[in-house]
Amino acid sequence: MKIINSNKFNFSFFLSDRKKVDNLEAGAIENGGATKFDDAIYSNIEGNNFIELKENNNQISIFIPSTMDINNKIDNQYYVKKSINYLERYYNITNNLKYYKTIGSWFSDSLNKVIIEDITIITLQLIELNENDINIFITLANMIKKEMNQEGVSIAINESLAII
Repeated sequence: MKIINSNKFNFSFFLSDRKKVDNLEAGAIENGGATKFDDAIYSNIEGNNFIELKENNNQISIFIPSTMDINNKIDNQYYVKKSINYLERYYNITNNLKYYKTIGSWFSDSLNKVIIEDITIITLQLIELNENDINIFITLANMIKKEMNQEGVSIAINESLAII
């Protein structure tokens, strides 16, 4: 299995493992955040510093929040569309891109409380994934973070989660 050292990137946090949690609030309090998926609620947790790459089925995702200025609710469709348009510049997304709405939680340091919000996860399927792909998603996350005035925006790389 190929790996990329996460220290090559300027992540605020990098979490290479994940675990099932009982609910979104507990996941945020215990682990800093959690996301509801079809099969369960998961929190990403510390592991090692490596992004594990799969032989020919990799996923890279960005989590688009539904809040501005940390916790003011908005309709995030403008930012979802903007993100998809951005990714179209680099990838043929016709069959490789999917997105879905779900719920996520995170602990806001500035507000000192758990924020539970709707999120849209945009996922790109790639046969091979490399540092350039990660940098494209980092740039996108930084744009979303700045425009939406967020403390951080998450990207997932296979089973790992990075906060930008």
